Parts: sequence; structure tokens; C-alpha cells
Amino acid sequence: MPRNIFAVGDSHALRCFENHPYIVDAKALFGYNKLDGRTAFNLARHDKHVRKIMQAIRGNHIIFVFGEVDVRIHIKYQCRLTGISTDELIDNTANRYTAYIGGLREQDLDIHVFNVVPTGDFTTPEAQRWKDNLNYPFTATYQERTAYTEEMNRRFEWYCLLRHIPFINIYPYLVDKQGRRKKELIYDYSHLNNKTADLVMEHYCFEDTQIPQPICDRP
Repeated sequence: MPRNIFAVGDSHALRCFENHPYIVDAKALFGYNKLDGRTAFNLARHDKHVRKIMQAIRGNHIIFVFGEVDVRIHIKYQCRLTGISTDELIDNTANRYTAYIGGLREQDLDIHVFNVVPTGDFTTPEAQRWKDNLNYPFTATYQERTAYTEEMNRRFEWYCLLRHIPFINIYPYLVDKQGRRKKELIYDYSHLNNKTADLVMEHYCFEDTQIPQPICDRP
């Protein structure tokens, strides 16, 4: 099987697909794909960089992997900073992100949106070292991050339907019965390992992208 599927995005675009035989991870485009830490909300601000990446992989299937950074830090931070509800911030993020992707797809780019990965365990010593270097306050609890993630995925799905964007939703296969990351998928306190890519290949078909119209109001 040819490697004609490319992951583009934040650090999860590397770890979820790292060294996979069928999906090319983000490091394969080193020098192009340097989008670590970028948010779904602000992706359009990096349009010049994104288009440079797209030029290198045009003609292939492309997976966009963004949203976890929004969930981890910025939703609650912006809620406290602006007074805008988390629900509205999540909706604004999904709307803005998918609108940008919709514009790229109109230029004959086969972009598929990947679900936001389940939130990690930020109580470990490794996670504490990461938090010590943050420029933003990290105040969202595990329960809040999980709620934001699940709601963001619902909004991603709805807006993707609205804009005829293929949505890769394998979230139910990434979590256990308690809604936590499956142990066999954990890479570190934040990331999943490349078994995630196996689940994408098992449960999603890149060639079958018939997208129905949404039949209900937004979630």
C-alpha cells in the first residue's frame, strides 16, 4: 500500500502516526510541518506556513490534527480572560477552524479533520516540568478538559458535515469504559502512540468520503 496519507498539525500529528507504515507522520516534512503548539482557533493566522506544507503534499490524503492545545489551555484561559462562556468559545473555535479548512478544500486539497484526542494525565512529574515552563496558566481540571474535548468533537463533526469536510472520528476507540485514554495507546502524559494510526486505518476509509448534510440543529 503506498504511503499517500500525510498527518499535518500539532505534536499529536507526530506521536499518533509516528513511523507508521501507511500514514506519514509530521516529522517526515521537517522544515515544512512545524506547527507544534498551534491552535485550531488560530490556524488561519499561519496560512502562509500551512500553504507551504500543502504545496509539498498536494495530491495526497491529508489529516489535519489540531484542537488539543485549545482544549488543554486556551478554552478556560479565554473564558476567564474575556468572560465568554466555554460553550461559545468551543463553538467559535470549531466554526473558525473548519471554515479555514473548507477554504483550503475548495482549492482541491483532500483534507480530513481528525478528532481531538482524549485529554491526558497532567499530574506526572514529566507533566509538571512542562507546566513549569508555560506562559499561560494551566487551570482546567481533568473533568473540564474531558468535557471540552467531547464538546469540541461534537462541534467539529457538525461543522464538518455543514461544510462537506471528511471527519475522522475514532474517539470511541481511544478511550476505555471510564472515558480515559486506553493504556495501550498512551505515549506520555499528553500524547497517544502510533497504535492510533492503526485504528484510523481500521475504522476509516479515505476513499469513501460521501458526506451527508446535517439533519438537526447544531449541538
